[in-house]
Amino acid sequence: MNDDNFYKYDLYTLEHIYAESKFVNELDTISSLNESIKSFIGQVSDYLYQSIIESKKVDIEEFVCPNIDKELVANFSKNPLYSSYIEINISEFVFKKFLKRIFEKDGLNNESHLIQKYIHSWLERKLALNIVQDFRFKTLDVLKILIDKTEMLRGFYIDLVDNIPKEWVTNNKEDWTSIQVSPDKIVDSIRLHDKEFIKKYDITLSELSKEKSWTFVREATRDSEYIWLNSEFHFISSVLIRTDILLWIEFWDNLKLPIIQDSVFSSSYTFIPKAYLQLIAALTENRVKVKSDLKVLLFIVSKNFFKNSVEQSNRFLIYEDNERKNEGNYFIFEKGLEKRKEWLEEKRNNYEILVQSLVLILSNSEIEDWIFSYKPKRNNSQFKQDANYNSEIELLIVTYKRKFNGQLNFELEAFNLQKFNFYVEVAKEKEYKKETLILIEAMTNFVSSDNFFWDRTFSEPYGSTLKGLSFVISQQENPIQIAKELIKKFKTIHQGWKPSKIDHSPIIKESFICSGVALLFEYEYAFRDKREETIFFKELLEHILMQIRFSLTDYSEYYQIPLRLLFLVANKIFTEVKELFELKLIDSYDDFYSLLVILSIDKIPLLETSKELLKVRMETDFLLLKRQLKNRNQEDKIHELEKMIEILEIEKKES
Repeated sequence: MNDDNFYKYDLYTLEHIYAESKFVNELDTISSLNESIKSFIGQVSDYLYQSIIESKKVDIEEFVCPNIDKELVANFSKNPLYSSYIEINISEFVFKKFLKRIFEKDGLNNESHLIQKYIHSWLERKLALNIVQDFRFKTLDVLKILIDKTEMLRGFYIDLVDNIPKEWVTNNKEDWTSIQVSPDKIVDSIRLHDKEFIKKYDITLSELSKEKSWTFVREATRDSEYIWLNSEFHFISSVLIRTDILLWIEFWDNLKLPIIQDSVFSSSYTFIPKAYLQLIAALTENRVKVKSDLKVLLFIVSKNFFKNSVEQSNRFLIYEDNERKNEGNYFIFEKGLEKRKEWLEEKRNNYEILVQSLVLILSNSEIEDWIFSYKPKRNNSQFKQDANYNSEIELLIVTYKRKFNGQLNFELEAFNLQKFNFYVEVAKEKEYKKETLILIEAMTNFVSSDNFFWDRTFSEPYGSTLKGLSFVISQQENPIQIAKELIKKFKTIHQGWKPSKIDHSPIIKESFICSGVALLFEYEYAFRDKREETIFFKELLEHILMQIRFSLTDYSEYYQIPLRLLFLVANKIFTEVKELFELKLIDSYDDFYSLLVILSIDKIPLLETSKELLKVRMETDFLLLKRQLKNRNQEDKIHELEKMIEILEIEKKES
């Protein structure tokens, strides 16, 4: 089996391809069998050519179908594929079906046995290999009609594309690369509500700003996954990418519209990872002259390179699951494990080559616009694809960091949490002190903007950003002063009841900043002494509790993250304030349910003094809260309430 198939197909498809190709290869080794169909395949080729040139309908009754039953009996009588076949005269069915699919476009899959399908595939291969040796089919015009006439033969198409002689293409370069039709005649189907989409696309394109190439590409290629090249141009693309990468680029360039140039990659099975690297190298080394914006083309390739790399990594995931391995797919599975190991190493090299090529043409700022547009997904142990996606982003960033020349870009339009996290790591490694203040200012502006979003979790990129924020604050001359200024700047002013809809975004931003500041306690050097550290801890705790108390409605959920972080700080980093924190929280946090959430979520034992104070609160709050939840039919919350009490090891009174 061709190793490239592991980059094109999943395990399920490979199982079918392997079984089929194994049988077809056996058929190829039987000389008498091949000789018996030689004239038949030649006759089919002749009739196909005549039907193309003369537009003549072919009567399949004119064909004399060979009888290969004796050869099959002699060679496969003990093969389960053949011995299980109980129909009479396998030859008649298979050859008639083959002719019907070509000359009558019969799409009915009525083969009842695998051997019928496999022999059919063998005939398709024989026909393809015969045609690529027949110079009557060498012109593109003839080949395009041929593709239309044989559209029911999937195997034939693949074998034809893989074996078309290079000279058929290079001797007629203009025919293969030029495009003489309007864009709407290039795409076959559009899965969009607006069927005039492509015709209107020129107007959309003209309204897009080209100031930032990656931003332009993102907008210009939006919805490209819903269009694909029609059969004619898909065929040309598939042949050219295999035959001559420079000619393919000329063809691709002539597609003109970014959305169609982008759709080529997702609509073709021929784009294995090395093809992307060949494209990037050809473009950045100026081996071909293009009319399109070079930077736009580079970003289209890079975007699809990343997407393809993620898909390849996901495709290899299945080989981690040994339960999928069985006697039938053992060879494929073992080969898949071997290819997966190779792939993990190969993709590191691929990213190295990609980034090295991009820096020849694109600036740091332009590359970062692309790289940091990828946002990590929340890791889910049950869904390994998300972890794969995140590791792919990390590999891209780590590779770029090795090529990074140290020039930081803080434009608000291009700034986001991913870029902030990257710059923090650079500042740590290169010991940039002055730049950390600029990073604080950039982050302050970003959080203040409408572009900021936080899902109130520690998932990436948010967890790294909160840690990064505390780090850059710790690097200042007066970290406490900077922290207080940030808290003041983002403090939400609760002004009482309003008739308008409540905007939660200021509270989320405040909570985010307070969470970052809470992690400042990881850096002991940020404080002059323990006394200053204790005072600041107490001030931050009181600020959050006061904000909760003054809020118009119950915003406990919005402030839980910084409180939870302070709880962890008090238990793991700055243990001297553990008692202070627990007693203050129990005494001042009005929402009893949220209080229990904070105290129990990390399953850290409370001090005995804290337990005693919590028991006092429980005497008044527990039964009241339980009754309220019961009246609202919130049985799930009652269950959680009981569970939290159990974790905290507090005795409760029942009514």
